[in-house]
Amino acid sequence: MKRRAVHLAFGAATLCFAAIAIHDWAMLKHAQSVTQAIDAMASTKTAADRSTNEAFEVQLARAVSLAKAGRSIDAQRLFDPLIAQDDDRAIQAAALFDLGNMYLRDAAGPEAAGPIRSLPLLEQAKERYRSALRIDPDNWDARYNLERALWLAPETPGDQEELDIKKQSTVKLRGAQSEDLP
Repeated sequence: MKRRAVHLAFGAATLCFAAIAIHDWAMLKHAQSVTQAIDAMASTKTAADRSTNEAFEVQLARAVSLAKAGRSIDAQRLFDPLIAQDDDRAIQAAALFDLGNMYLRDAAGPEAAGPIRSLPLLEQAKERYRSALRIDPDNWDARYNLERALWLAPETPGDQEELDIKKQSTVKLRGAQSEDLP
């Protein structure tokens, strides 16, 4: 009886390890297909004209490479469907993060320590980082980049209220009396 229990436990463990091996093999094949698609992307000139039926990772890699090459409009076209999809939240957060990086890079210009070139792009970058943090609050890279963007263009809560409130001042004229409005 004891021998039978040991054999059953060994068989169950073997099946579990076989299932893990099959899962790892499938993940390896997926990674190889993504790598081949990225290599094919590097060899072609028209990377933005590809179809969107590829893996999300390939689309993200293509968009990041276009953004780093300075082709922001083409990269934006590839980032938009990745952000709109709801199948893979990790890819969605990564696309928001990389889009924020593109906006921050475009706003800061080549000299990151110098003055910013475009405040609207910097605001877009902050919004993308906040959206990425809503999806993945543990993304420390997005937190750091949001802090960096806030350092470049700080936001104070009083700024928006001051725009709506008109400043009042009292003016005293000789010979005039103050009257209250009805």
